Amino acid sequence: VANGRDASPLGKLLTMACDMDEHPTIRNSKVGSTGLEGIDHDEGLWHGRRPSVELVRAHAEEVAQTEQRKGKGQGLLTGVIFPCMSNILGVILFLRAPWIVGKAGVLNALGLVSICCTCTFLTSLSLSAIATNGKILGGGAYYLISRSLGPALGAGVGLCFYMANSIGAAMYLIGTVEAWEMARPQSQILEVGDINNIRVTAFCLLAACLVIVGGGIKYVVRLGTVFLFIVLFVMLCMYLGCLIGPDQVGSSPSSYAIEIALPSGVTVTRDLFWGGAARAGEYLKENWAPGWDKEQFAYPADKATYNFISMMGLWFPANTGIMAGSNRSADLSDPSGHIPKGTLFAQIFTSIIYLSFIFLYGCVAPRQTLLDDRFFASTAAWPVKEVVIYGVMASTIGAGLTSLVSGTRLLAAIASDKTLPILRFFAAPPGKEPRLALAASGVLCACAIAIGELNAVAPILTMFFLMCYTCVNASCLISEALQDPNWRPRFRFHHWTVSLLGTVLCIWMMFAMDAVKAIIAVLFCGIVMTYSAYNSHAVKWGDGFQGMKFQVARNILMKMDITAHTKNWRPQLLVVTEASVREEEGEDGERRQQLHFQDTELLNLVSQLKGGRGITILGGVCSSKGVGAPSDGGVFVAPGEQKAVFD
Repeated sequence: VANGRDASPLGKLLTMACDMDEHPTIRNSKVGSTGLEGIDHDEGLWHGRRPSVELVRAHAEEVAQTEQRKGKGQGLLTGVIFPCMSNILGVILFLRAPWIVGKAGVLNALGLVSICCTCTFLTSLSLSAIATNGKILGGGAYYLISRSLGPALGAGVGLCFYMANSIGAAMYLIGTVEAWEMARPQSQILEVGDINNIRVTAFCLLAACLVIVGGGIKYVVRLGTVFLFIVLFVMLCMYLGCLIGPDQVGSSPSSYAIEIALPSGVTVTRDLFWGGAARAGEYLKENWAPGWDKEQFAYPADKATYNFISMMGLWFPANTGIMAGSNRSADLSDPSGHIPKGTLFAQIFTSIIYLSFIFLYGCVAPRQTLLDDRFFASTAAWPVKEVVIYGVMASTIGAGLTSLVSGTRLLAAIASDKTLPILRFFAAPPGKEPRLALAASGVLCACAIAIGELNAVAPILTMFFLMCYTCVNASCLISEALQDPNWRPRFRFHHWTVSLLGTVLCIWMMFAMDAVKAIIAVLFCGIVMTYSAYNSHAVKWGDGFQGMKFQVARNILMKMDITAHTKNWRPQLLVVTEASVREEEGEDGERRQQLHFQDTELLNLVSQLKGGRGITILGGVCSSKGVGAPSDGGVFVAPGEQKAVFD
């Protein structure tokens, strides 16, 4: 309706789609200014949104501030590459890789390591796409998922990822104790090989790590960088040792004896030997096929029966750590630029290291040596085995510190978003260290240390990481499938098939390794999601599932046949009437404002016409501010009632 060619609209039609069997509601709106110049500032027309001019200016100011902040945070190397590599190159490579080759054989070991590397590579691509889709704040993977698929799924996956980081710290500390037992067997708190010695020593290490992390992330960054260079030097010594071979006059003889303490308390001596790369053809032929039924003495207390899938579950934690950089997103100078480059570089570089060591171990020693020497990585090192022993300790301590930092900041980010009220105590003020979240991470880590066996902790850790990786790939896939307007990643090397393959691979790995644990992980995530959905009504981040509903409804409507048979016809009626606001007492005794419509007889007639099976659009006409209306009654809402109706 227009009052002349240059006049502003006489009125705005407030509409609402509802079933007349339910109590109707109306959207909030406010009347804005008139005139062509005021259209952009008309809050009623744009449902209370800010004018576009203000939004453009605010965005320009935010971009300028972001550019100014660049350089003040951590860079690509110290912020992403070093933490990721420090977290990936952990205890499994040094303490379990030779044993896995002995059990699985070279072919199967290369296969299971390749599958795990492929899983994390696909997830890294999806993570890179999400990281370049917009601004990233604190929380890393949790922030990415919660802002893509909504707060409920974000909280569920975020809490799983927090638990994975805390349990991962326990695995690294247990590995540190195993290396310490090899380095200084005479300096143990209890007896070597006793599970209580592992627990007590790991508890002491955990206390020291909590003190370091509590001092601030800058100390962890410095220590992590130092530990990473130590690890790289250790791996160089391992490469040289495998290629050079045994030294008869040095500390790496071809024949040596080790003492093994059996669970019965008896100590046995095993005579072992290795030949290095000079006998690669002989050893490769022997170790090519699997030896699942071969007896092993490296871990005499471990009586489990292993196969390809279970061994893959044991190895997979070695590939985790790709999100160590994204978890520090709040401390990075350029998160969208650093996360994709640093994560992919660390993932590819460490995958090459893993595959090369798997092949080398199968070429330098016979199967029985790999199965009986629990620390063959140090036996084959050059120039002395102590280099690897102490290097492993540095590696695992660094990875443990990184996991504690990641888990602590993740829990603080979840608590700050208030989607899980039970965790609100762990939120930290901006600029402050999350000490309560650190204490919670320490308690969870201590519970995992109480298990005392690395082979038992690793599969549990695998489930939590796979659950998180599944949802990272799924969030990317859903955003691509729904064609969300805000889905515009700047990462070039991504396609929806990558996320689909990553999602399917993660789900298959979860249920193939242990269907019961996979179901428990899914149920845990579902319970957290339900609790979060119940308490996150006030959170407006956008929800991928709402977009999914819209897309499904749109596709159905687009495919409807407008020439359908009369028996399939559904009435769609528009009713224009006057609305008013009254204050009435509710069932709980409190007085609330209720929206009332005057022509109830007309509404009853419409309800009878449609039989409760169609759609009724109900509205009232409000005159624009400053423009006289032909009438204050009838279909026009009275001016005195307009503000109340809009509010």
